Amino acid sequence: MIYRNIIGFLVLLLFSLYGDNIAVTDSTGVRKYPVTLESDTLFYIGKGIGAFNAEKRAREISAELNNLLQDESFSPDSIKLIKGKAYWNIAAGENIIMSVTPEDADFAGISDSLLAAKRYSLIINGINKIKSVNKTKILIYNIIYNLVYLILMALFFWGANKIFPRINRFLGIIAPKILPTIRFKGRDIVKKESMVKALDFTAKGIRFVLSLLVIYLFIIYTLQLWPVTRSWDLQPIIKSLALLIFYTVLFYAIWKGINSLSKVSATKIGEWKGTKIKSLKIKNIEVLNEDRIIEILLLGNKILKFALLLFSFYTYLTIIFSLFTFSSHWAETLLGYILNPLNTVWTSFINFLPNLFFIVVLVFVFNYLIKAVKFIFNEIDRGTLEIPGFHKDWAVPTYKIVRFLILVLAVIIIFPYLPGSDSPFFQGISVFLGILFSLGSSSAISNMVAGVVLTYMRPFKLGDRVKIADTIGDVVEKTLLVTRIRTTKNVDITIPNSMVLGSHIINFSSSSEDKGLILHTTVTIGYDVPWKKVHELLIAAANETEHIKKDPRPFVLQTSLDDFYVSYELNAYTDKPQMMQKIYSELHSMIQDKFNEAGVEILSPHYSALRDGNQITIPQDYLPKTYQAPPFRIFGVNFGGNKENKE
Repeated sequence: MIYRNIIGFLVLLLFSLYGDNIAVTDSTGVRKYPVTLESDTLFYIGKGIGAFNAEKRAREISAELNNLLQDESFSPDSIKLIKGKAYWNIAAGENIIMSVTPEDADFAGISDSLLAAKRYSLIINGINKIKSVNKTKILIYNIIYNLVYLILMALFFWGANKIFPRINRFLGIIAPKILPTIRFKGRDIVKKESMVKALDFTAKGIRFVLSLLVIYLFIIYTLQLWPVTRSWDLQPIIKSLALLIFYTVLFYAIWKGINSLSKVSATKIGEWKGTKIKSLKIKNIEVLNEDRIIEILLLGNKILKFALLLFSFYTYLTIIFSLFTFSSHWAETLLGYILNPLNTVWTSFINFLPNLFFIVVLVFVFNYLIKAVKFIFNEIDRGTLEIPGFHKDWAVPTYKIVRFLILVLAVIIIFPYLPGSDSPFFQGISVFLGILFSLGSSSAISNMVAGVVLTYMRPFKLGDRVKIADTIGDVVEKTLLVTRIRTTKNVDITIPNSMVLGSHIINFSSSSEDKGLILHTTVTIGYDVPWKKVHELLIAAANETEHIKKDPRPFVLQTSLDDFYVSYELNAYTDKPQMMQKIYSELHSMIQDKFNEAGVEILSPHYSALRDGNQITIPQDYLPKTYQAPPFRIFGVNFGGNKENKE
């Protein structure tokens, strides 16, 4: 205890300052120096040992005894009388309090063994006597101290019950008037109501921490007052329990705060619908609507809440386990689950920094190389840069191919510098993925190769009217893998490029702008109609058809002289290949109108008609004016002939 240390110090100071004044002189005139235990003189020392004279020797023995007396764990039974080689020693454990020499015995006039036994007895009795007296004093002092501690703790709680409610009321009245709302760019970041609640919560937290600290100090100092409880070594346990309560309350507050923050965030997300949260659109295409975005944000809010709660609970368990000796290794294990991976990642990152700098430089170089290549091909695409034999429409696909090759080269160079690239696991996965890609992408590779070949063959371009195999339509998309055709019925047909390359391709649009696309149709007319008239009628029908060009002029070919009719093929030019079906339909209707107006019979499709076969099929213009068809005869009898012939 503090007061005992002070008393011991004063005793030693008294001995050191006034030791000469309290010495006594015997009948022979020799000075003797007392060995004292607190205020009691046990015996006198008249002889020195070696470098220690009698005065210094008495002072040292007194200091040793008083130090032993201050030790609460000291027991007089531990003091032993031991016979040495030359002296008798009085020792407490391994520490020698004093020695009794033959000179001491001669000075006292008795044997050294008897003198040693006598002084041993005086020391034991003196210590027991003082301990008995001090025990009563200490008991009284400890009771007084305990009452003082109790009164101080009671005063603290009384004062806390008086002061903290006033502080809370003060904050509730004054804080809203003083504290401003924190705003950023016209938006409320932290409202004053939230700040007032935070201050109120902080005041309650301070009160709780102070109360817990006062209780802890009261228990610790109370236990230190009594020798029985002092030996229990309860301070670490009580400290751990106090910290357990503190961290539990803190964890509960954090848990409630995370839940409250999550609820506020969910409410804000709902309020932001239509204002801050709008549909995500890319080029007028709605990728995500408002409801879907809100669902995603709410899901992210729940995931964040769960992650924070899990992390706080994990941290709480780690701290709680570290408070107690029996569970400290559990805390180390839990911390190891996080710290070991983090340490590994950090170490790997530090070791990876040189390679990272190299990769950054390579990425920088290849990035600007791609930009340079893109600039060149863009100039070719715009027509500002011309390369003989290299068409403009090759620029974009060639750029994509060159960019792909540059990226592949960059990956090949960078790959060895990636962390873990030399590990067997990484290499095994790479081989597995390579085999899987090779086995599963044969058709895709063939389509890509066909796409590249088609690009440089230039059989068609976007917007052209083509016929691929049995499919007729406009080209709406060309990729490395497929070609998409939109038919006249607005049906999109996707054709793999390998099939396109393996089929015949008819392009109706390739020469329609320069020379015009020739639309052709065939009619069959009887031999009795003059061919010139048929030509005129067909050309007139073509000229009156919309989207048929007047120049070059339409023309007619007589393709065959069949058994019953002549085949006439009308050929007309148009620059609207996308409207082929409509033009054909209108042309056919015009042909019907023209031939019907001229009274010319179209003999296709075939049909039967009863005729005698005597009328010649040569056109009327080619017959003589006196020509009459011969009569129809059956067994020499004329049917349908004229009168002269009948006669």
